Amino acid sequence: MIGVVIATHGEFGNALLSTLKMIMGEVEGLVSVTLLPEDSLESFKGKVEKAVEGLKTGEQGTLILVDMLGGTPFNVAIQLAAQGKVQVVAGVSLPMLIKVASHRDETDLTLLTQEVQKATQESIVTSIELFKKKS
Repeated sequence: MIGVVIATHGEFGNALLSTLKMIMGEVEGLVSVTLLPEDSLESFKGKVEKAVEGLKTGEQGTLILVDMLGGTPFNVAIQLAAQGKVQVVAGVSLPMLIKVASHRDETDLTLLTQEVQKATQESIVTSIELFKKKS
């Protein structure tokens, strides 16, 4: 099973994980790592590395979902991705988590990463678009 780490500023990741559990029930192999104001870059990197190692995914690898492009969680995750067996997607959301939790046993890490990006982009709509479709 592909492991999933949600790495965010503050408690955002914990709230997403809690909401996912409300919708889907207990989901194994998903953990949240929070960047707190007192964390240094190195201490946060250590927390993320520990989370990845704790998932024990072996050859399946780990998908790290971060809150925003260019932030500390993203920068740490990209460093881990450069070492292999880790992929990163920025812009974590509830639809993204549902997609990951529902499909990570059916595919490999690279395909899951691509599917998650596509599905998440398709889940972003505006009222303008919705009203245009009706007329």
